[in-house]
Amino acid sequence: MSPTVHKAAALVNVSERLIADAVKVKAHAPELFAAVKEGAIVVSQAAQLADTEPAYQKAILDKIAEGLPVMEARRRLKQESLKSVPWPEDVYRVFLIDPPWAYGNDLARCMAGATSATDHYPTMSIAELCALPVADLAMDDAVLFLWVPAPLLRESFEVVEAWWFTYKQFIVWDKVEHNFGSYVSSRCELLLICTRGSCTPDADTLIDNVVSISKSSIHSQKPDEFREIIDSMYPHGPRIELFARQRHEGWDAWGNEVETTP
Repeated sequence: MSPTVHKAAALVNVSERLIADAVKVKAHAPELFAAVKEGAIVVSQAAQLADTEPAYQKAILDKIAEGLPVMEARRRLKQESLKSVPWPEDVYRVFLIDPPWAYGNDLARCMAGATSATDHYPTMSIAELCALPVADLAMDDAVLFLWVPAPLLRESFEVVEAWWFTYKQFIVWDKVEHNFGSYVSSRCELLLICTRGSCTPDADTLIDNVVSISKSSIHSQKPDEFREIIDSMYPHGPRIELFARQRHEGWDAWGNEVETTP
């Protein structure tokens, strides 16, 4: 922090971070700064939005003007962007899916202090995930790799069955560092392996089902090594990643963070 920020914080008896955020918003996002002055949004939230495109800032402010809190405004915009993405039309043998799981209020209370998923992407209920026509994209013989957080393991089987797959095995991602979680520190996440028809691995080499890789600082980002593991197990057949964040060679991708034209 600069000496000026330090002095200003001391003068008005607030944190240096608050002063720095206010300076940032005033300099780079005048409309957000005006909203802060009107009490429509707090400084810390405005500072997070200050790095986004002006059009996105305006869309957020429009929803705030409709009476929505900032978090809900961001969630609504992300939901709208996801609905605008055309659903794939091809069929695939290999699926990698990291759904935007929605956590219940009880779990949210257990994880007090953790960053909410809704701060980062539009979440979907179990019913909404089950309704996705994933089954229509699958070949008669196909394999699904499904990321599941431990607290939602039971509910995940409803989704697997709704998509016409059958659970077979799992890989454990050991994140090495401890993390916020319900009841215990959530240090691992599960990658379920589910099949439809006959779809045992093409390769004879057995993969260790515990993989230790430090997690990224980016919320919910999964290591690329798991995609490489899938490619080594199933090198043949068309493949797609749903709710993808970026494209990868040899994979089609669907999601509101990637360009969807194969």
